[in-house]
Amino acid sequence: MQRVAIVGSGHLAHALWEGWHLNPLPSRSFSLVARSDAHRYLWDDAVWQSVSYNPATVEGADVVVVTVKPKDAAATVAQLRPYLGEAVVVSPIAGWSIAKLRASGIRGPLVRIMPNVCAAIGASTTLATFDGCDAAQQEALEAFLGECGPVTVVEESLMDPYTALVGSGPAYIFLLLEALIAGGERLGADAGRTRQLVSSMVEGAARLARRSDEPLSDWIGQVASPGGTTEALLNVLNQARWPHLIQDAIVAASLRAQELGVQT
Repeated sequence: MQRVAIVGSGHLAHALWEGWHLNPLPSRSFSLVARSDAHRYLWDDAVWQSVSYNPATVEGADVVVVTVKPKDAAATVAQLRPYLGEAVVVSPIAGWSIAKLRASGIRGPLVRIMPNVCAAIGASTTLATFDGCDAAQQEALEAFLGECGPVTVVEESLMDPYTALVGSGPAYIFLLLEALIAGGERLGADAGRTRQLVSSMVEGAARLARRSDEPLSDWIGQVASPGGTTEALLNVLNQARWPHLIQDAIVAASLRAQELGVQT
């Protein structure tokens, strides 16, 4: 895995690029193939100076990571196909199944993944399904993907549901943080300090949830004293059907992933 080509230059491509450059290996080289200048603002000048717009740039790469939108996937894969050779293709394209990728003409080893933008700090939760990879290739690829955060191998039938939970998931947390910060401002708290405090709070709660197998409702009960402040908070959220709205949102995201696989 000496040469890696990343195709696409959007937010996910940039996050993966950053994750893979946190502790770069001197023996590994990267090339970036962009479809346009639309996301130029994300990239350092030094990186963008070497960007290519030519699909043939991927020729000879060991790994080709195709980070494009579903609507652009068919055209992009068609342009890349003559140059893929024996490269392993890594696809985080939402909704695009392994069968659909194969039907598009990809013949070699293939990995369907669903990471998220937390890859930029090595903290993505990445799902992976392998097809046509031998044991040594899979081991090397898991280690490679693991540089951006923990990797879990799943059966492909779970990829669309986990796209809603893991790929889209940071947006739920950012929305919660945004609401907490705005609520703090309404109470006169400084937004910058509140952002640091609530971010640390969410991180701590997540670590505690991960450490224990106890029902999360038990942890809620430990925080919410009868007649106390947390109970007042929970009453408002429950009246607004907040837990059910989150579940409905996850189902909607998963259904959209399925639709993208059919429509594009």
